[in-house]
Amino acid sequence: MASGRSALGRGATLALLAAVLAAGCKDRPKTQPVQPTAGPGSAPGAGSGSGAGAARAAGSGEDAPKQNELDIPKLAGTPPIKTTTPLARAQYEKMAALEYPGWKRDVRRLTDKGVEVRYKTQARPILAVTLTATPCFDCIPLELPRWKAKTDALKNLLAPELRDRKDTIFEVGEVRLAGAPLIFTYQLGYLAGVDDEGQQRSAFSDAYALYHHDGVNQIRVVAQYMDDQTATRDDMANLAPRDDLAQIALAFLDTYTHAW
Repeated sequence: MASGRSALGRGATLALLAAVLAAGCKDRPKTQPVQPTAGPGSAPGAGSGSGAGAARAAGSGEDAPKQNELDIPKLAGTPPIKTTTPLARAQYEKMAALEYPGWKRDVRRLTDKGVEVRYKTQARPILAVTLTATPCFDCIPLELPRWKAKTDALKNLLAPELRDRKDTIFEVGEVRLAGAPLIFTYQLGYLAGVDDEGQQRSAFSDAYALYHHDGVNQIRVVAQYMDDQTATRDDMANLAPRDDLAQIALAFLDTYTHAW
């Protein structure tokens, strides 16, 4: 698939913070963020990964290449294709075969009833995009109030240890893709420490998920941080900013819904 070197919407290369964070976040390259509409009380944050062990900065002590720019699919500029029948296996196979420079593809599931593919960056910080497409099941209208009512169910991307923490950010909002409605969830959670029994406890989540359906077929795209646990929650959010995760998720959803 083609990918570009300009800002999202005309091509697509994201400026990432691996090197910038080490330099004190000076001169961060600008991106063009997706403009979401969240409900009252929404707060900024970022996406979903989890891990255990002592917290450490992503990429510390590693020889893996660091990335300052990341290629993502180019937007088509038109709404998702509207399907009229449940997708067939041949269409799922077509979607699962899509490859992108700088991303390693892993087909996690491919059946007559659906497909799930995960792409992970080859350079660090490691980001992942997981796409799941199936025929519609309980596809409620893409209206924000109705999805906000499902907030508890939408938190299934969060580790149980993070769901009830006061400092965990979780919001549900809406955004449009060439006029087509999408629902997003956005979460940022972090736990690292020793419990009363002296056991190390850790979990983290930095993810932006997009949901879309046309009443016949549905898709979920989750863009998330999947590298080592960082020393602090803010470090994780700086390595994988919410706006970057949103742009990545939108670009991959756009490509998949033009391939189904």
